Amino acid sequence: MDTPLRRILCDSPEDKMWNLFLLLENEAGVRRFLEQKYRAQGRERPEKAAFRAAQPLMFYVKQAREYYRAARMTDLFVRPLLTYYGMMTLSKALMLTVDPDYPANTAVMRHGVSTRKRKRADFRFFQDEVRVQREGLFPELARHWGWAELIGERWTMKDLFALIPELQDGYRQVFREESLYPVVVWPTASVGERGMPFFLEERILDRLHLTPRAFTHRLQAAGKGEAAFDWEEQADTHPSFRLFWHHPRVSHVDHWGEGFDHPFFREDAQGRYFFHPTDGSGLASCLPEIFVHYLLLFALSMLCRYEPPLWGEIIYGFASEERVLIEEFLQVTQRKFPNLVLNQLFEEKIVLVRS
Repeated sequence: MDTPLRRILCDSPEDKMWNLFLLLENEAGVRRFLEQKYRAQGRERPEKAAFRAAQPLMFYVKQAREYYRAARMTDLFVRPLLTYYGMMTLSKALMLTVDPDYPANTAVMRHGVSTRKRKRADFRFFQDEVRVQREGLFPELARHWGWAELIGERWTMKDLFALIPELQDGYRQVFREESLYPVVVWPTASVGERGMPFFLEERILDRLHLTPRAFTHRLQAAGKGEAAFDWEEQADTHPSFRLFWHHPRVSHVDHWGEGFDHPFFREDAQGRYFFHPTDGSGLASCLPEIFVHYLLLFALSMLCRYEPPLWGEIIYGFASEERVLIEEFLQVTQRKFPNLVLNQLFEEKIVLVRS
């Protein structure tokens, strides 16, 4: 099923986002909402399943709201822990839309991910790794949303920071490199028979050591959906090169919620697109952003909770560069993760833009 796109102009995107969650704090409305989902999934007696799951979902959403509100007002020293708890409770609400009996056992209540237990004396947060376990909330989410192959995979914190568009300025300052490049999308009126034109920077080809033709072939091979790519040969040297995106049912990436429908393209909260240059090997470059936030918040919350001296040195130490990205991420995830969950709950991409 294609995901619709809804753009909402508002004075405060974050306030508007949480106002939309209020729709899930009315029991009668939540029962109808869940019954419709369970019926579409082919579940037996969806009305009874909705009756069981309605109150837990309401209280998960309400508790998440309070965790996020408290995190926004608290000091950086404890903010990751409150934000992580808010993220976890929203994730549990999301699980209830596909499993009315969640949690069916204690195993699925675990975090589902782990980091290195013993931190070395020369510990650097960016080099720390997080690994997906076989049981717990994260693998349950991954299985239900078609990403079971993530189980057993691991990523460094640097890998994960590299996948969030809003962090690119800080990422470039800290690591002296870029991980995401802006995509210039032409307006709707420019769409022709070849598809929707878009531009990427020429230096992406230099970084990947590919010609435009080989680059287009790689895009095509890595795509999981119905989108197709083509390129236009240019006689002169330009700082960017033009490609075409074509989909059998959609004329423009801004006309539906799937965007480019390709794992190498990512999107910020404003609906702007970015490209992640990768050789296509492994799952790091394809990791959906909702999972990126989960993994980063888990790692940060573990440091905050179990390693206060080390955590304090990271965020208050004069020699630490890590605070730059960590603090910016905590600001971004406060606004973006609930929006990503909202998209999943209502099965549409909701873009909240300041008017």
